Amino acid sequence: MKTKFSRRDFLKVSLVSLGSAFMVACGRLVKLTPTASPTFPIKPSNTFTQQSTATATATPAPRDVPIYQNSLEGITDLATSGITGNIHDPTAGGITSSADVTLNTENFNYPGGGTALEIKGILPGAQYSNLYVDFSIKKLTGEDSIDLTNKTIYCSAFIPTDSAIDNISVYAGKGDQFVLLAGTNADTYWNKGAWHDYKLDLSFVQGLMKDCDTIRIAGQRNLSSGDPKTAYFLVDDLKWIGIDVFNVPVDNNVDSLRKFAVDQHFKFGMWGDYRNLVGWEIDPFMNTPNNYKDPWAAYTDAQEGTVHTVWNFSAKQNEDYSIFDYDRPEDAYLIKSYNYGNGNSMTILGYAIGCMYMYDTVPQWERNLAYPEDIKALMLYQIEKDLRYTKGQNPIWLLFNEFVLSQEYGENGLKNRQNPVKGLNGYDYGEWGHYSPWAGSPTDSSLIEAAFVKAHEVDPGATLLLNEYNDEQIGRKKSEYLFRFVSGLKAKGIPIDGVGFQMHNYIEPGGTLPFYIPFIWPTQFEHEAMDTYLKNVDLNIKRYASVGLKVAFTEVDGYIKIGDLDLTTAAGRTEYEKRLQWQAKYYAGLLKIAMDNDNVILYHTWGVTDRYPDSISSMFPAYGNMHLFDKNYNPKPAYHAMLDLLKAS
Repeated sequence: MKTKFSRRDFLKVSLVSLGSAFMVACGRLVKLTPTASPTFPIKPSNTFTQQSTATATATPAPRDVPIYQNSLEGITDLATSGITGNIHDPTAGGITSSADVTLNTENFNYPGGGTALEIKGILPGAQYSNLYVDFSIKKLTGEDSIDLTNKTIYCSAFIPTDSAIDNISVYAGKGDQFVLLAGTNADTYWNKGAWHDYKLDLSFVQGLMKDCDTIRIAGQRNLSSGDPKTAYFLVDDLKWIGIDVFNVPVDNNVDSLRKFAVDQHFKFGMWGDYRNLVGWEIDPFMNTPNNYKDPWAAYTDAQEGTVHTVWNFSAKQNEDYSIFDYDRPEDAYLIKSYNYGNGNSMTILGYAIGCMYMYDTVPQWERNLAYPEDIKALMLYQIEKDLRYTKGQNPIWLLFNEFVLSQEYGENGLKNRQNPVKGLNGYDYGEWGHYSPWAGSPTDSSLIEAAFVKAHEVDPGATLLLNEYNDEQIGRKKSEYLFRFVSGLKAKGIPIDGVGFQMHNYIEPGGTLPFYIPFIWPTQFEHEAMDTYLKNVDLNIKRYASVGLKVAFTEVDGYIKIGDLDLTTAAGRTEYEKRLQWQAKYYAGLLKIAMDNDNVILYHTWGVTDRYPDSISSMFPAYGNMHLFDKNYNPKPAYHAMLDLLKAS
């Protein structure tokens, strides 16, 4: 018997950006991290004044340019494109000479457009001297200036390992006055010799100019002085965005998965972590500042899909559930998540009462509730609360998630109250253990049945499903159990509409999918051809259709092996591109199955961008880059393969 890797709760996912968000506050630069806010040793002044003889003239009021992206490929004349470089020596009063700015197609922020800017010159010996590149807003956008007060700026930078440059700083300029937006020391916060991605949320910056005409990126000698020497740094992927995430400006004039999936019998969407989409001021679980909000993630999510995922709350230790409602300050981020979906005309995919408990600790007070009366009352209260919030919107609700016993228990029965596997602090972990408050034994489905009856009573228009992993292939033990269980509920008259297939898969370099064999140590794997996997999924879907049940692809992703590749080499990149083609075959193969089977109601990927690694990436670091967009939001081969299929239909 074989099974896939399981997945932790998204609340425990480590969403550490490859770049960092920064803010200027109280006259100093602060890096926002989950654990600390260290002060950077930057130049004391946050202004940058250059020598200039230009006379200021009146300019028109700036028109907003909310979305801009430049991967730098296709440029032939840098000066005409508004890109210039200089050398700055603070002890010499400012600009001393021009820096050489050239196009570099050998070392760029891979994967990406294939071109970077190289800024090179004699770096003066004085501390805070720098080389910099200026981007003219007029040349970039056609506008004289832009308002930065609501913008998030993104860029990527590279400092060589032996360089005297140890800091990358980003400035906004108007005329000859420049304001520091962000900066970080390579020796302190990240290693030289590698590309790093920046995400600069300017909404935190007080008093920021509303009419910026130049964006400046500087490679700076920051930690100490030294001898003048030749130095260089690289810049790539400059973009910014300033949008209302609750009303994303979807453009149906450009090709998108959303546009071409609209006439299909199923809905398409991508899961975006609500912390990326709507953010929060303070993380209620980690009690740290918001370091996750990424409006480009919200823009891509809404531009490409019509489904938004919302999670319910997990009960907390010592919490009085009778006052638990959607009107407390602690609930604000969940309300924002709902509002994001509704504001962008997206179908809500809800994870209901049985979901969070399968991942998080079950409080002692809840385990002590009398079974079945009191625990049933709690469950029905939660069901009514969740579903009334989306009543009339034709939502899809996954009432229970990962509720089937795992391989240690034979994948043949329900997680239940008789299996208390202790976790941290003595509490029971549903995913890694097999405890569930919602079943008295492996065969007791009475509360699950009651949940479906109640949910249908509250909202007859909601689609009601059970969601599992390792349930998509016909012939697998859990899949066989789940089909018998769900079809049995249907035969009894329980108002269940179908099942969700998670489909988290790893794709080996040769295109096979690995499955580990239980009860064997050390762990051993069997491999299955992708064509066999896709055929088995198709057969299973047809089996559900034969008994009148629907299928939703709820959490699709396709991890590829990356830990053995050196992506700074041509050979490593060539092999990576081959693996991306297998990933494209996987995503497109599942899409073709969805298109060919009328009972498939949803194709939903588990993420938007490779920018944010998840818990599986940290547990199995050899695998990653599982999404349709790379870390700089460029569409990958899998995206194009899916788009081509939809356009041809």
